Amino acid sequence: MPFVPQSLPWPGNRAFLMVHGIGDASAGKAGSFPDDALRSILGADAATTAIYRLNYDFINDWLSTKLNFAAGVSAMKTALSAEMGGTATDAMIAEYAGDVLWPILSMDLRFAVRDAFIAQLQQIERDRARAADARGDNALDYSVSILAHSLGCFHTYEVLTAVAMQPEHELQPASDLVKYDSVILMASPVQLIRTIGGAIAGLIPDIGSVATLSQPLAIPAEQRRGRNVRCTKKFVSVTGTHDPVGGHLLGQQLPWGYMKVPAQKSIIVPQTGLNLTSAEATAQALAAAFAPGGPTANDPHSWTAYIAGQEPLLRTGVVA
Repeated sequence: MPFVPQSLPWPGNRAFLMVHGIGDASAGKAGSFPDDALRSILGADAATTAIYRLNYDFINDWLSTKLNFAAGVSAMKTALSAEMGGTATDAMIAEYAGDVLWPILSMDLRFAVRDAFIAQLQQIERDRARAADARGDNALDYSVSILAHSLGCFHTYEVLTAVAMQPEHELQPASDLVKYDSVILMASPVQLIRTIGGAIAGLIPDIGSVATLSQPLAIPAEQRRGRNVRCTKKFVSVTGTHDPVGGHLLGQQLPWGYMKVPAQKSIIVPQTGLNLTSAEATAQALAAAFAPGGPTANDPHSWTAYIAGQEPLLRTGVVA
């Protein structure tokens, strides 16, 4: 079925767009969003905040699409395992972490998500303008924050780079005055995709259209009269010390896997309480989390857990 962007009334002057990590058809996920966790963090402000959700339900053949790229998925997981060290346990971790990365192999899927994402951003701008007009306010005083998780971070980075550079979408930060209050990427695989995608570049169609792979990493921005105008006031990376998708394993940062965009605000969440004291335990936790019924209590990649631990950031925008 065709994608229809979500339209919401704004009860106040703030909105969030939550961008899901992987489609609900993949890895047995139910495709649910941790709305309750976000509302709990916002407290009384939740009643005056519009919360949008972007999922990939409209791509009905998500799993069959993945099967069409079996050779590429296998090559990706092999490259990921080799970066980690190449042991049997590394291969187990790569098996599940690779399930987050594989959509870069499908140009059609990438552009389907991209087009839907852009349509949703455009709808949010219409809703923002409508709410401000109805109250006689300035729409620039109404803020939008983007909160993405896992693969959703990759799509967010790609889309914001595109709309900042391409005037036809009417979402540029300088020319169209569309500037987000914050872009918060939780467990971002952008650097992971950059490293592994580079290793299997020959398998990625139209690689020049993938900003993550074809350009230096930077906060998405518009070049306007010699100035670099960023798309957001705050660009924040949040990841855990034991989350391989976010570039960490057993408390150690993996430089080839951790997203470190210049000028980003970085939050590293201690995850020692998850009792992941070995690579084997990490692999088992990821296996359980990606299985039907996941995530689990000790999931290092849990979006709900990331949100629950970021009250100052989500309530006030302050990086604690």
